[in-house]
Amino acid sequence: MKFSDITKDIIKSIKYQSLDKEYHHGLTRYKHIMHVALGTYYISKFLRLDYISATRGALLHDYFNECEYLDKHGLDMPRIHPFLALNNSLKEHDLNLKEKNIIISHMYPIGFIKPCCPESWVVTLVDKSVATYEYINYKFKDKFALYVIFILNFISVKI
Repeated sequence: MKFSDITKDIIKSIKYQSLDKEYHHGLTRYKHIMHVALGTYYISKFLRLDYISATRGALLHDYFNECEYLDKHGLDMPRIHPFLALNNSLKEHDLNLKEKNIIISHMYPIGFIKPCCPESWVVTLVDKSVATYEYINYKFKDKFALYVIFILNFISVKI
């Protein structure tokens, strides 16, 4: 099954499309989710896992609205947002146990819930890898470059 066939029923909703207006890791939440879902799709398929559940779970792992979140939970986003994402997902989609675990456990070990299937581990690791890449390349790109220049100048002065 192709990536577009797995994703079309989820990404068509107006609420889901609104994620393209929220910034997350230096780009939109929608783009972040797509990066995670596509990486998950290819890795899960390569490993011969349940790539359909893994991809669907990845599509819904950050399915929450930032304003809705902050109004309810303040600043404890890393630990609480998986519960919001799962709640939002269950309102619109029938999820299997793997998909639920993927959504609720994707912040492990920062979050409370440990992944219980290989697909959940794939999403957790892909999400962390993608987030690190996005932070460096989009959110902190200029700051990161300044730090590198500073460190190189500091080292060259010491030598």
